[in-house]
Amino acid sequence: MAINLLNLTPNKVSRDLSGYITYIYGPGGAGKTTFGVQAPGSLLLAFERGYNALPGVLAQDITTWGQMKEVLRELKKPEVKAVYQSIIIDTADLAADACQKYICNQLGIENIGDGGWSTNGWAKVKREWEQTFRAITMDGYAVVFISHSKDKTFKPKNGNEYNQIVPSCSTAYNEIIKNMADIMGYIDVNGSERKLVLRSP
Repeated sequence: MAINLLNLTPNKVSRDLSGYITYIYGPGGAGKTTFGVQAPGSLLLAFERGYNALPGVLAQDITTWGQMKEVLRELKKPEVKAVYQSIIIDTADLAADACQKYICNQLGIENIGDGGWSTNGWAKVKREWEQTFRAITMDGYAVVFISHSKDKTFKPKNGNEYNQIVPSCSTAYNEIIKNMADIMGYIDVNGSERKLVLRSP
């Protein structure tokens, strides 16, 4: 399609999550998947089978990044776009493992650090991850990443040691997702009450 700058229309801010990237994390059983699949027109890409107790969920099990690439091709089809609006990645931790394994297989290495600068494995993983999920949002879908949480101790050079609850994704992937996210939140259950605390990505 040719670019015509005189044919542009003003941007309209979405009233739902269309085109946004959301990053939700929290402890097991807090209802992260339940929250995610409540997004309009949700498709759960299940890198782990945490949806067995959720009736009516439309889920595609994903065990390899090759399958993720297949899904990416399917999401471009107009008939698929007519059905789904939100893509839920559960969990981002396992999706990251699959992406890393895919790149390792392409490079013929066992671990992403093998080969050093000659393979530049980590840069290739980062590019593959970002291109995949940016492509999904450019097609108009919302993306919701789900991760577990962990308690992490921080030791600043000039300050007191402190603990903070953070996503359980490895630090490298966590930074990539945070940089991509428009909305980030921690979800927890206190007794019978579930709360979502929004945080700055």
